[in-house]
Amino acid sequence: MTGKPDKNSTISIEEVQASLKKKTRGALIFVSNCATPSKREQLIKQLGQYTELTVRGGCEARLSFGNKTRKFMCKADCSDDGLIATHRFYISFENSLCNDYITEKFFLRISQKLVPIVVKRQLYEAVHIPSDSFIALDDFKTVKELGDYMNYLRSNDTAYLKYFEWTKHYRNPAKYVGNSLCKLCEDIHMGEKMVIKDIVKYYKEGQCFSAPVT
Repeated sequence: MTGKPDKNSTISIEEVQASLKKKTRGALIFVSNCATPSKREQLIKQLGQYTELTVRGGCEARLSFGNKTRKFMCKADCSDDGLIATHRFYISFENSLCNDYITEKFFLRISQKLVPIVVKRQLYEAVHIPSDSFIALDDFKTVKELGDYMNYLRSNDTAYLKYFEWTKHYRNPAKYVGNSLCKLCEDIHMGEKMVIKDIVKYYKEGQCFSAPVT
């Protein structure tokens, strides 16, 4: 989501508006790890009490989720494209909540015109992801407040479309997956210099967080 946009690498707001016609469902999550350090399965269960979720990926058969949760069992020959096209949000709760740890799913889903729901805002703003491109659980006092806000965005296209303002200024991240090594070299040469005196301590102490369960 960096660099100056051009017409071949961006998502137009017209594309997003056109996609709204199919977006009749709430939030989607693909999850196969059913017991995580971040306790995301507990958060998913709570959120499913207040807003519509579709769970897919393996844990839908093993875990008990909220009463507004749809457990989608996909046959071997089915495609996830239909699910992606019909949902407004993607639950991007990571296995672990740690500094500098954001999986590719966040960028993939945002490029598929889904608004990501994350746990901690600071983890994403710290790596310069546009603050108005995602929704964070810790912006709300309770999980219920988040669920209520998601319900509001399902019925208010104008408010929902504000989460795609980033498309006017940034590239589609999915277009640049193959250039990751080039981007790494660019950051090394052009980015801010950082000195870490104790690399073991840096990675082991104070880098991960507990998820709020409210």
